Amino acid sequence: MSEVIDAIKGHHRELMAHIIDGTESLAKGEVAQLDAFVQFLKSDLLPHAGGEEAHLYPAIDALVRDHGHATATMSVDHEFISGYVQELEQAGNELQRAAAADRPELARRVARLAIGLEALMKVHLEKEERVYLPLFERYLPASDQQRVLDGMHEAYDVQAEPAVEKILDVRRVMPAQRHVLIFETFDHLRPGEAFILVNDHEPKPLYYQFAAELAGQFEWNPLQAGPTEWRVKIGRTAQA
Repeated sequence: MSEVIDAIKGHHRELMAHIIDGTESLAKGEVAQLDAFVQFLKSDLLPHAGGEEAHLYPAIDALVRDHGHATATMSVDHEFISGYVQELEQAGNELQRAAAADRPELARRVARLAIGLEALMKVHLEKEERVYLPLFERYLPASDQQRVLDGMHEAYDVQAEPAVEKILDVRRVMPAQRHVLIFETFDHLRPGEAFILVNDHEPKPLYYQFAAELAGQFEWNPLQAGPTEWRVKIGRTAQA
């Protein structure tokens, strides 16, 4: 990784750490922190966005034309949308089983997830309607437009394979709860299905636990190895 890329990603991590801290404080009702949070957003987040608009994105535009895919960022959105849905389902299941003392914190977690999903969907749909759909309507023949719409409707067929791979991001889950959540997710897989695990460290102990408890029943395919994020595709074998 180049020093420039490392610097950009490092700043991204700093921004997100501040934003998560701020939202966690506000979620706990600590409104006294709001002024400091807004000041951070105005003095750091907005200038960061302005710098990207003025310098980074113009450089990226030419690279995407030559080497990339214009809709790749939208697919990343879909990964996170899928992850939010899965986390909400899991949190809802935990909430139903939780003791009374644990329910308020779990309820706050559900609310935070729902708010995050709402914000992501708002931006995602706005991007589609402001950038992609006008091009779609203007330049694609009506017959092709209808073909695309028909194909999208077919995605609702309950027998169809999901278009988006399941994402399980455990980086914000308490370490003591991660393996339980991962194995519960695996238990719900049908033969041939898989999910992508996102973690903040190399999940070697998890692999050894799978190998000890589920030998021959799982597939383990590393997708990304650090330095700050690890991704592994974990599947149930077709014969399981």
